[in-house]
Amino acid sequence: MIVTGHETQGAARRQGHGLRVAGLVFCTLMVVAGCKSAPVAEAAPVASNAPEASYEITLRPELDAAGEVEAIAVTSRLQGGLKDGETRLKLSAPVVYVNVMGIADRILDLRVTDEAGPVEFTLEQDDPVPGGFPYFRHWTATRDVEFPLDIRYRALVQPEGEPPGPAFGIRPSKGGVSGAGAGYMIVPVNAESSQSLLEWDLTEFGPGAVGVTTFGEGRVLVSGPPAALMQGWLMAGPAGQYPPAEEESHFRAYWLGDFPFDVAAEMDYAKDLYDFFGEFFAYLDPAPDYRVFLRQLDTEPYGGATALANSFMLSRGPALQEEMGGQSPRSTLAHEMIHMWVGRLSGQHVLTNWFSEGLTTYYEYTVPFRAGRVSIDEYIAGLNGLSDRYYSNPARAMSAAEIGQVGFNDGRIRHAPYQRGAFYFADLDSRIRAASGGARNLDMLLREVFALRESGEVDLTIEAWSDFVSQELGQEEEAFVRGLHIDGQLIYPAGDGFGACVTGDTATLEEGGETYSGMHWRRVEGVAPEDCFATGAAN
Repeated sequence: MIVTGHETQGAARRQGHGLRVAGLVFCTLMVVAGCKSAPVAEAAPVASNAPEASYEITLRPELDAAGEVEAIAVTSRLQGGLKDGETRLKLSAPVVYVNVMGIADRILDLRVTDEAGPVEFTLEQDDPVPGGFPYFRHWTATRDVEFPLDIRYRALVQPEGEPPGPAFGIRPSKGGVSGAGAGYMIVPVNAESSQSLLEWDLTEFGPGAVGVTTFGEGRVLVSGPPAALMQGWLMAGPAGQYPPAEEESHFRAYWLGDFPFDVAAEMDYAKDLYDFFGEFFAYLDPAPDYRVFLRQLDTEPYGGATALANSFMLSRGPALQEEMGGQSPRSTLAHEMIHMWVGRLSGQHVLTNWFSEGLTTYYEYTVPFRAGRVSIDEYIAGLNGLSDRYYSNPARAMSAAEIGQVGFNDGRIRHAPYQRGAFYFADLDSRIRAASGGARNLDMLLREVFALRESGEVDLTIEAWSDFVSQELGQEEEAFVRGLHIDGQLIYPAGDGFGACVTGDTATLEEGGETYSGMHWRRVEGVAPEDCFATGAAN
């Protein structure tokens, strides 16, 4: 799942996708702008070397009497001035962010000062958005301000027992804290600052504590406006690390809590898969540094898995006895990492996530199998599970708008575009192979399109994507795309859509005592797994 605040206000509207080192992304939750580079994080110089227009921020987790993090104290300094045409300083914070409720209400002791003294504000708030999607509270200064100015506040952790949803809320775990910037930050949205300096104050933790974000370990510079900081994961406290801190690596992981699997061993697997993805998708060369965050929570909401730029968070509840000694959710690891290459279409999330989530789901199943990390039996079982979930989904024929209205209030309905999109791309691969006489396939088309998007030569909208496919097939695609993904038509993909070694047939499926018309997948005898995707670029 990929998420970003695609419908935020002001500078918080900034969209990004993890196509370069540390940046914005919306990976399963909201939006990923695959055509833009992410904000760059790099080793930070001393603060005196910061540019004139900059945002310097220090995060200080605070512990309660029991040693659990209860808040993050934020001290920041904004230097420079306001953007051209702006007259009064404006701050914004989410009221709701992807089903994390009451974020702005948990911002306490807000104090903004300049040389003239305290700054007072008037308040406005967006109208609520259905489905748990973001809306914001806005603070507007009642007078002109002088720069530099200081912004201080405390952000309380997300309380237990809130509605389920992605792991954006800051939650205490194992003596530390984790979450995302969007889960606690109030940021200036009309400042001219284009670079932030983020650092940690870990004095309340014991020796060996870490402070890390999507953007890097410890003290980092982050390109972009202050709102770019909202689109990063954070973790602080006595976290485990992979590999050890002294070892250089382009792939790192951090975790809080006790997991039923060997985290370091599973991160070995994830790193190996990440490196394969870099070679397979090819157009990001080299693939950027990547960070995985894992947390185990003792109370709900537990979270799930969500990607931001060049990183993802896996958040879960206490381990069940039958999980002990098992593997990590490897399919989920694959899904979240693949988001970095797939990106998204430009446009409203509810109308475009069939692309970001559907294509990511398609590759979640096919690429690990092609890499030899999944057996043919596991591959077929996965495809049949995908079929079962799609054809029994109450949203299988819902329009994109109807699904968006439900949003994060029903995970089963929200995932219908993932499933529908995966079958669309499987079917499209079959159609491309048929139209080209086996000379072309989906991988080849996508690598070309992604390279154009990455270079900025194309704004990948629904119309632009449909045009690429129309040129590839020699027939009009947009009406089919809109009928399927926007209006909610049902799809039965081509039987060879998932490769030559498997075939799909229509079948009657049963779920919860009800029957559905769906697809069943089985092995094609005589075709070796290594020959399943032997067309074109898949060789």
